[in-house]
Amino acid sequence: MPDIVYLTRQEVTGLLPPLPEQIDIAERTYRELATGRVELPPKPGIRPREDAFIHAMPAYLAGDDVAALKWISGYPANKGRGLPYISGLIIVNDAETGFPIAVMDAAEITAARTAAASGVCVRRWAPEGWRRAAIVGCGEQGLYHARMLEAVNPGVEIAAYDVHPERAAGLGRTVKAAESALDAVAKAEIVITGVPIVANPDPAIDTDWLGDRYLALPLDFDASFRVGPIADAGLFATDDVAQFEHYRDRGHFRGWPEPHASVGKALVRATEARRVVCCNLGVGALDAAFASAVLGRALEGGIGIRLPR
Repeated sequence: MPDIVYLTRQEVTGLLPPLPEQIDIAERTYRELATGRVELPPKPGIRPREDAFIHAMPAYLAGDDVAALKWISGYPANKGRGLPYISGLIIVNDAETGFPIAVMDAAEITAARTAAASGVCVRRWAPEGWRRAAIVGCGEQGLYHARMLEAVNPGVEIAAYDVHPERAAGLGRTVKAAESALDAVAKAEIVITGVPIVANPDPAIDTDWLGDRYLALPLDFDASFRVGPIADAGLFATDDVAQFEHYRDRGHFRGWPEPHASVGKALVRATEARRVVCCNLGVGALDAAFASAVLGRALEGGIGIRLPR
């Protein structure tokens, strides 16, 4: 039995492929999901504290024969403790024998694959000729999404807002801090929101904030967007329709319409619309795909700590 490879977050960061390749991995995984080549059971979770969660996210990718599980937590109160909001581990199993072959920090992959998933939607559904984007909520996902936007469109103009102004200012030299969420969203063709997910949200972004063409990417479930922009969308997609319905049953997305399709199926069908909303909730299939890419590079380079069984 081989040793288990352990990879720290720093090692995972260095082993991730370039951002354009990350977006390619995410798109390929979404298309595999749409064609039924991914086993993706509902992710069970526990809630040890109010507005906090710990989720198990298993996935099997038949095309690459990859089996993996992400055990991930999100604790909004951690910010007050000087700790990250997101933490966790990914376990990769040998699909032939079932034996665990790698354990790696999940935080970097979670951040990277979430931005890459948005990158897929930006490449496919951003309004033609777009150049203005807004980021509301400037934590780690704000930083990774700013990098993604700059990679997809080097001429992008990004306005960012956070209740802590220093976070918006810290997203990069090309990002302009806005005085309010409304100021950030005004005239933006792409709107990305990433505030903490809570049980009883008070969203602010409504139809009159947006123009005639937009791509909305609510990373934070229903914490930022009201029903209007969702109902107005010609395409409303989510990465996992069953998971969306599960969260609706738990009290989220009150009044939101039914998704038109999964992101993967909308890609396969080449669906077009002037107003698009992609509510990507996070799927373990992307974590598995990214973990496989990282592990392959680690094995090639002899990187990581070998843990004896």
